[in-house]
Amino acid sequence: MILKNKRTREILELTLPEFKTRFAKVIKMAFESYKQTELAKPHFKIKNIDEDDFYFDLQWNFNHFGISNWYIEKF
Repeated sequence: MILKNKRTREILELTLPEFKTRFAKVIKMAFESYKQTELAKPHFKIKNIDEDDFYFDLQWNFNHFGISNWYIEKF
């Protein structure tokens, strides 16, 4: 996975386990934001959203729901 910093343009190449360890707080915040967004949709009657739903499209969810200077450029 290739991550890029929005400010410095620094590039990181990480494996998924390294990514999960290094960005654990951002992933947690992004998942909570994703969960709130999905539960607020009127056509969504799912009571329990798990992390598998979030990880299904990790690149988009991390980049749009995470608050970080880093974004996933290529998964």
